Amino acid sequence: MKTINRLFFRGLIVVLPIILTIYLLLAIATKAESLFGGLIKDLIGPALYIPGLGIAFACIALIGVGILAGNFITGRIISWATSQFERLPFLKAIYSPLKDLMSLFGGSDNNDMKKVVIVNFEKLGFRSIGLVTREEFSDLPQNTIEEENIAVYIPMSYMLGGFTTIVPKSSVVEVDIPVEKALKLAVTGWIKADKNAN
Repeated sequence: MKTINRLFFRGLIVVLPIILTIYLLLAIATKAESLFGGLIKDLIGPALYIPGLGIAFACIALIGVGILAGNFITGRIISWATSQFERLPFLKAIYSPLKDLMSLFGGSDNNDMKKVVIVNFEKLGFRSIGLVTREEFSDLPQNTIEEENIAVYIPMSYMLGGFTTIVPKSSVVEVDIPVEKALKLAVTGWIKADKNAN
């Protein structure tokens, strides 16, 4: 029975991540197809419609928005439009955190959001990997946070979440690895490192 259990969980470890990944991709693709596919079908007619055009349109649209956001003129317009969400009482509570999260993990040009560090919690007797999210707090009331302190986000293993710490700069050591690899290490509990990752 122990052998059967071991083999079962070994197979589950292999199969479950694949199933969840495929399920997530299919769910996103299905939503994109149902949202944009119907619009395209109405525009070109059912006879000319090919299944998958909704997904293709969604991908092209996202690339187009990325191009426009990188342009000086259209980027300012998009920035103004998105800033309006942050002024609406209810929407800003959802939009602002999501925007900040995507900026942190999705390729922000801000170097402060790209710094991976090892935080030394010396008094607690352990260290942890984290991401520097802020190095200055000029927007907060004076003396709220001491100088030479930074904010470091500590992702939690096997969970969608984490916590933010305010620590002295002297307690962190910068690590020259990509954010993606740091997150993978943190989320998987450092069980296995990818030797081929840069």
